[in-house]
Amino acid sequence: MTIQYNLHVPISNTSVGARRLDRHSEPTHASLSETHARERRPASSIVMTTAPRRDAAVARMANERFKLHGLSLLGDAMRAVLAHVSRADVGERDAVDAVLKHLSRAELASGVVTRETIENALEEMRAEGEIDRAAADGEDDEDTDRRTDVAATNDALMMQHTEGLIVCDAFKTKRYVYDPQRRMFDETVAPSKIECAGQSKIDLYRDRFLLLQQRLARSKQFERSTLRTTDRRGIELSSIQSLLGSRAERRFIAGSLSQLEDGRFHMEDLTGTVRVDLTACERSAGLFTENCVVIAEGEVRQDGVFEVIELMFPPSESREATRNATNALDFFGAGHILRPNELEELERKEQEREGEMFVVLSDVWLDQQRTFDRLEKMFDAYDAQDVIPGLIVFMGDFTSTPFGLTHCDFTAYKEGFDRLADMLEDYPRLRQESRFVFVPGPGDPGLNAALPRPGLQPSLVGALLEKVPRARFASNPAKIRYFSQDLVFFRDDLQAKMRRNCLIPPDDGKLPEDDAADGGASDAVFKHLAATLVQQAHLCPLPITQNPIYWEYDHALWLYPAPNGIFLGDRTGQQALVNFEQTALSNPGCFADDGSFLVYRPATGGVEFSAVP
Repeated sequence: MTIQYNLHVPISNTSVGARRLDRHSEPTHASLSETHARERRPASSIVMTTAPRRDAAVARMANERFKLHGLSLLGDAMRAVLAHVSRADVGERDAVDAVLKHLSRAELASGVVTRETIENALEEMRAEGEIDRAAADGEDDEDTDRRTDVAATNDALMMQHTEGLIVCDAFKTKRYVYDPQRRMFDETVAPSKIECAGQSKIDLYRDRFLLLQQRLARSKQFERSTLRTTDRRGIELSSIQSLLGSRAERRFIAGSLSQLEDGRFHMEDLTGTVRVDLTACERSAGLFTENCVVIAEGEVRQDGVFEVIELMFPPSESREATRNATNALDFFGAGHILRPNELEELERKEQEREGEMFVVLSDVWLDQQRTFDRLEKMFDAYDAQDVIPGLIVFMGDFTSTPFGLTHCDFTAYKEGFDRLADMLEDYPRLRQESRFVFVPGPGDPGLNAALPRPGLQPSLVGALLEKVPRARFASNPAKIRYFSQDLVFFRDDLQAKMRRNCLIPPDDGKLPEDDAADGGASDAVFKHLAATLVQQAHLCPLPITQNPIYWEYDHALWLYPAPNGIFLGDRTGQQALVNFEQTALSNPGCFADDGSFLVYRPATGGVEFSAVP
């Protein structure tokens, strides 16, 4: 039996809390302006010094001197500074100030200083004769060993699993908090908790707003506005607080959109709240729901209401620009930071694996005989090929009857995976050469419906893990890094939820052109959804009353930097949107309904929509 390839869609590869269980601490409503007034200290700064004890005083002095210049040292950078100070023939403070002098002349991408930046400054100093080359080149054994260990760790992380494939756990993703005063991200070292205080709910909305605000602050697109009004340059965003007393003056404001009562909309930022009138505004592409961050152009009327003329989402940003601005922090959770000098090599490795393919299926109901019949046909077809899939992603639900109060048959659920394990034993090539990743759906067993969802428990899938050692039961969402590419797999009926909670009808006239090939045009709702996810930099920009999220794990749903590809497991039909703002979005369709799935080609960035009758 051959698999029917119904269409081919080229995808560009070039740029390719939940409710608090403790009811007594849950806040009824917290505005962003209220959160700004509350002092929040970051749990831990990303800037940490690990200098030896004998260098502690020098490290503190260096840290203070750099902070006076608005800079912060990473651990590796601090060690480079300390090594320079120990070899310098001038005073410790003078040695540090000499480095700062050279940094002041450099164009730094951010206030976080890396080891590479320090080494470049030292190289300039050597070239200008300020320090002795022989002395500067001398490294102690400890530093050399450290560099070797870091390189080995990075190589191991980059090549773990199969052929550079890294599967990331949403619950192990690092959490970064943006500090608007220092204009940099701090890493929160304190572990995130499912059971947390009510303040975490407030922080969730604040962090979402600050994430987009800092991205918006460097947006060149907004400086040259693409809004409906005449061409203007140097557009300045006004705080909502500054609107007080303003009348008949055109302003731009950015804030979180809310509906405190039916038909009465408000926008709020860290300074205040204003009621807005959206009845006659033009809108950009996207689904405008509560709590999404928007930019509004308009005027304050005599009654104090901000009458919106144009409403849009904050412009997106390229992956490269985000990496440069954030010093390539590990937002993705892969444990390995992609440095610019590595990307070329990683992309070369992708191209060398020209025949590599990833198979993605959604709604694989393992309690139905029809599902196993289709899987057998698909496995037979791929087992007969010279090149078999390097990765097969199964997204839930894995049962036709969702788990809930009226259904909790764990025995039948476990039997489905046992049967799949037995089937895969008949395909030794697939078991040995393919990776299998399972992503739970909203109807699979779990603690509750909150996101992110943990992977399925070993007690339910133990037989498959034993017989198929290359299987991985990932969280939902699941993030997978393949060499230079960041891919996100998310199972949820997101289209229906977003459309149902849309505050104002979307404007189809502002949709991007669909460049999908061979009749693979996506429908209007999918395009609006793509625009919303990419520009909001979030997988689920809905109010948490509509789709609960663990408050301290909201960062696991961030799409920042924008990934190369997003695979949305949705009960709707197969769809793809090619290269929306450098991110490709696709939906594999429902395997349980019509046997549909998709094949992703990482070497070319192509998607093949397929089906097993």
